[in-house]
Parts: sequence; C-alpha cells; structure tokens
Amino acid sequence: MSRRFRAPAGNGEVLADPPFAEVPRLVAENRRRLDRRDIVIGGLPLCELRVLARREVWELTVGTEWAVPESLPNKPLLLAGHQPELSHPGVWVKNFALNGIARRLGGVPFNLIVDNDTLKTPSLRVPYLFAGRGPKAVADTIPFDRLDGEVAYEDRRVLDPDCFRTFPERVGEVTKYWNYAPLLPALWPAKAEHIGAAFTEMRVGREWAWGCTNHELSVSRLSQTEAFRRFAAHVLADLPRFRDVYNAAIRAYRVANGISSANHPAPELAEGEAPFWVRTGVDGRRARATAASDPKQLRPRALTLTLFARVCLGDFFIHGIGGGKYDEVTDAIIRDYFGLEPPPYQVLSATLHLPLPGLPATADDAERQARLVRDLHWNPQRHLTAEYAHRPEVAAIVAERAALVAAEPPNGAHADRRAWFRALQVTTERLRPFVGEHVPRAEAELERMRSEAAANAVLRRRDYSWVLYPEETLRPFLQRFLDV
Repeated sequence: MSRRFRAPAGNGEVLADPPFAEVPRLVAENRRRLDRRDIVIGGLPLCELRVLARREVWELTVGTEWAVPESLPNKPLLLAGHQPELSHPGVWVKNFALNGIARRLGGVPFNLIVDNDTLKTPSLRVPYLFAGRGPKAVADTIPFDRLDGEVAYEDRRVLDPDCFRTFPERVGEVTKYWNYAPLLPALWPAKAEHIGAAFTEMRVGREWAWGCTNHELSVSRLSQTEAFRRFAAHVLADLPRFRDVYNAAIRAYRVANGISSANHPAPELAEGEAPFWVRTGVDGRRARATAASDPKQLRPRALTLTLFARVCLGDFFIHGIGGGKYDEVTDAIIRDYFGLEPPPYQVLSATLHLPLPGLPATADDAERQARLVRDLHWNPQRHLTAEYAHRPEVAAIVAERAALVAAEPPNGAHADRRAWFRALQVTTERLRPFVGEHVPRAEAELERMRSEAAANAVLRRRDYSWVLYPEETLRPFLQRFLDV
C-alpha cells in the first residue's frame, strides 16, 4: 500500500515514520532478513557481499592504515544520504538522527554524499520584507555561480570565482535588515574549486562542532568498490529481466499515485538501457548507460543507489519525504527481482522557520475577514447598528426578509423559487445602504490581512537553506535529534 507523507507545517514539528521508538526493532529485523546465502549477487551470496561492502566503505572513509574492526560485520550500519547542496534544516535533521540512532544501537553511521546527481541551480533564495501599499515579502534568487547546464557534483567546478567569492556580500545586502546575523558570512569560503566539496566541508564542519560525527562517503567513490561493481555487473548481465521488473515497478507506482508524467518518479528504461549513469568526462556531463558501458564509469541512478545501499550495504536507511516515496518503487524491485521482502526504512523530515519577525494576520484571519465581507453583502441584517436596527422602516424590511426566509418554496417548485429568490434579493438590496459605511473598512482590512498572510507565507517557508539561520536557533533544533 502506498504510504502518504505530509511535510510538517508548524515550526519545530517533525515527521518520523515509523517513529524512533520502533527503529531498534526494525534494524534487528533487517539484519536477520538480509543475512541470506541463497540470494547470490555478482557471484557472492548476499551475506558475503554485504561483508565485502562494509569492509570497503570502512577503508574508504577511515583509511587503510586503520585495520577493519573484527566487530564491524556485527555492528548495525545505518545510512542516510543527500546531494551536497545547501539544504534546509528539515533535510539536515537526517544526519543528526542518523548519528543519534547509531549511538543508541552501538552502530556505525554512514552519510552518502550523492555527488553523482547534478547541480540544478547555482543560487539560493533569500527572503525579505518591504513596505508599500501593503506589506509584501519576496524571496530574491541570489547566484553563487553561473549556470552552465546540469553537471554532476563530482565534476562541478566553480565557474565564476568572483561570483562565488562575493556571494556573502550580496546576500548581506538583503539580510542586513534582519533581526539576527545568519551563519553564512562566517562559514563561506573565500574560494573553492568544486562546489560540492565546499558545501560538504561547510556542513561537516558544523556537524562535528555540534557533536554529530558521521562517516562521510561520496557515491562516486562508492561506485568504485568491488561490491558495487559486482552488483552492477549482476544487473547488466541480466538486463532484460531487470528492466522488465524496474519498468513494471515504476508503472505500478504511477497507477497507485495517479501520476501521468512519463518522468515521475523516474523514466522507464528503454530497450538496452541500463539503470545507471555513465560519467563521460566531457564537460562533466553524464550519459545513460548500456550493457556495454565501462564499469569504472558507472554511477547509480536514484533507485539503484538505494537498492544497493539498502540490500547490499546497510541495515537501515533514513529517507526524506521524496526519497521515501520513490523507494516504494525500490521496494517493488527488491521483492520482484530478488525475491526478498524489502527491509523497512524511515521517512524523516522537520520544519524550522527562519526566526524573522512575522506579521499579525494569518491565512485563517484573512479567510474570516473574507467571510465577513461576503456576509455584509448577502446578509446585511446581521450587521446593522442599534441605531438602524430600531428604525421602524428598517425593522420592517428585516421582518419582511425573515418571513421570506421562513417561507422558502420546496426544491421542485422552480417558478416559485425564482420569484422567491428575486424577492429575497430585493429586501437584501434595500438593507445594504444601512451597512454601507462598514463595507469599505471591512474590505480594506481584508486587503491588509491578505497582504500580511501572503508575506508570512514567504517568510515562513520551510525550505530556506540552513546557512541563512543563526546558530542559536539551528544548533539546538538539530542537536535534539542526537538523543532520539
């Protein structure tokens, strides 16, 4: 059954599905479920392939000079991952929860840096409020580099060093009117060669300073391990069958979620196409893989990345909302291709608003005011002042209207209902002048409330980058996930 996830709306709210209390049981269940010798991938029983993968990622992240602990295969290995972008705090909480769960279970936390994905836009949105006829807020899009097509993070160099270097100054022109100082100016490097590496260094530096010490591994390096190459070779050698299962899973997801787009959640594989990318080395571009592609240049797509990570490497995966929904497709592939009941995963997200001062009116306030304006027009008798209500001529119209309402003809009497409705309109129109002085004020108040609510909607978006927050707001919010 398709799982439904809704991003937390309120400031400080958290979505954790399943709850943290259930994670230890699910980790133990996954470890038992994946300890299989009868499932062979790339020439190795699954249990042996997982031992190989763990040893290799340990050596890649810790170094070969440190011996692989004999206890490593017996320790829970927890995983999360994201592109090396300046994400919002609701995404970043996964890293802290990953570390917290690993501590609780005596496990090993690995964060996958998804550097085989592409940089979509080299800019950040920064909100600000300005005064006019009514208060308004906009989010300026401020570039930190120039756009030059979609290039994978592992090859994405800084193209405009001056743009990159001056980014904090240009953001500062907006944030100088804020009531706090964001983290950005203190953390931004004066220069950088690769955008993904610079952003990862900024993030990891804060994590370590705030007590979150995960192992970090890029997907580009993971792709060079023997374990991944065995997995990829297995898929390529059985490509027609894998393609059928892959495409069927995508089609089933679209039907279950009412999706008509051919690109969502992912395009189906064409004849002869493999579920990987090929790093071409030409301007950092990537191409679709085939069975004949160079194994050294293969990079997983989104579904094959989590397929490998959940089945061949880790014991538990923490997803965001998007990844959690897409991995319903991965679940179907695991079940139908490997004959393995999919290991459960957690979907985790949270909302933290920028600590900018808001405006008084909410969307609910504006809706209530809109109902008042409508009621002044259609039910003026409800809003008469005592002075008008006691006038005999006004009271007579009110009584006439009340009698009409009480004598409403039945639904089937169409001619009578038309005459009745017209008579009701006439009495309503006769009463409107007596509330006319209220209407301009009510409409002006509605315009103010709508303007303030629209401004708050911009200021209270949940997807502003973490570098726009102050440490005193962001740090305690994230550190609470170290104790899950």
